[in-house]
Amino acid sequence: MFSFKAIAYLKSNFECFLKRKTPFFVCFFLYVLLSKSLNAQEISNSAASQEMTYFSTVNETGGYITEKLHQDFWEMMKNKYDKEQSAKIVNDIKLTLDILKDFQAQTWKMAKTSYFARNIMKDETYLFLKEKLEKQNSAFFPSSVIIDNAEKIVTAAASRTAVDLGAGKFYITPELIEENVVGIKGSYERLNILLNPLWQKEYREYALPKINISLLSLYSPDEYHELIQQGDEQVDIHIAQLCVDKNATYEIGSIDYQKGDKKFANFTPEEKKIYIQEFVKQQFAGYSVAEPLMSIGDWRGYEYLKGVAALGNFNIVIMSLFMDSKAFYIKYITSNNLASAGSEFNEFTKRIQLSL
Repeated sequence: MFSFKAIAYLKSNFECFLKRKTPFFVCFFLYVLLSKSLNAQEISNSAASQEMTYFSTVNETGGYITEKLHQDFWEMMKNKYDKEQSAKIVNDIKLTLDILKDFQAQTWKMAKTSYFARNIMKDETYLFLKEKLEKQNSAFFPSSVIIDNAEKIVTAAASRTAVDLGAGKFYITPELIEENVVGIKGSYERLNILLNPLWQKEYREYALPKINISLLSLYSPDEYHELIQQGDEQVDIHIAQLCVDKNATYEIGSIDYQKGDKKFANFTPEEKKIYIQEFVKQQFAGYSVAEPLMSIGDWRGYEYLKGVAALGNFNIVIMSLFMDSKAFYIKYITSNNLASAGSEFNEFTKRIQLSL
C-alpha cells in the first residue's frame, strides 16, 4: 500500500536540491573581463565593485533583472564613464559573451567527461570554440586568462585535485558542474538585457517539453531534474524556476510517481484528489505553515487545489492538480502582500500554455 504523505514528503525533501550556488565560472570571468577593461582605462580595480554587483545579481543561477535594476545600472554607467567609454566597454563585453557562453558550456561538458574518464578530454567543439575565443582580439578583454582558467578546470576535473582561480581552492565535482550548467542560458540572456541601454519588456516563448508547457518570459527559467528513490517508491521530478525579483520566485513542476507496479496513471479520481491535498499540505508544512487557506477550482479544464498563506515577510501561493498521468503544480513565493501575490500568481498563469 502506498502512502500519499510519503509521496509528498519525498517531493518536499527535493527543496534542498534547489538551493543553488552562484555559477562561479561565469562570475569569475566577468570580474576578469571588467578588471582588464578598467585597468586599460587606468581606473582602480575597486571601481569594478559596482558593476560586479549588478553582474552577479543578473548572472547567478536564480538571478533576475527588473526595470528598476536596469535603470540603476545605466545611471551608474552614465555617472562613471563618458558615452564613448561606456559604449566600448559594453560592446566588448557583449562580443566576448557571445563566444564565452558557448565556450563555457563546452568547458563544463569536457570537465564532466574528464572527471569520469579520469583523463583530460577535449573534443573538436571545445578546441574550435577555444580557437574562436583566441581570435577575438578584444581591445579590452584578452582571451588568455579565460582560456587558461578553462584549461585548469578541465585538468582539475580529470585529476580530481583542487584548483584555485583566484578566490580560493575548490574541487571540480559533478555537483559543481551541474550547478554551473543549470541556468547558463538564462544568465546570458539577463546579461544581454542589462547591457542594452534601452529597457525592453519583450516576452519570449520558452518551450519546456519535460513539463509539457510553454512559458512567456523575459528570459529562460532554470530547469532541474531529480529522480528520487526510497524503497520501492520512485519520484521523477522536472522543475522550472523563474526568479523575477529579489524576493519573488515562481516554480513550475511536473511529477511522476511509481510504487511497485502502480503509477500515477493508475490512480483513481479519488486517489488523485487525496494526493493533491496531501501535496499542498506537505508543501506548506515544509514552511512550518499548519493551516493554509485552501480553495478548489478549474484551470484549463483540470480541477485544482490551491493554498495560500503568510510566512513572516513572505507569502506563498501553491496550486496543485493532475494533468493526465502526471501531477502538476505552480508555486509562487514573494515578499509582496497576500492580495498582490494572488493577483500576480493569476497573471503568471496566463503566460503558461499547455503542450499536451
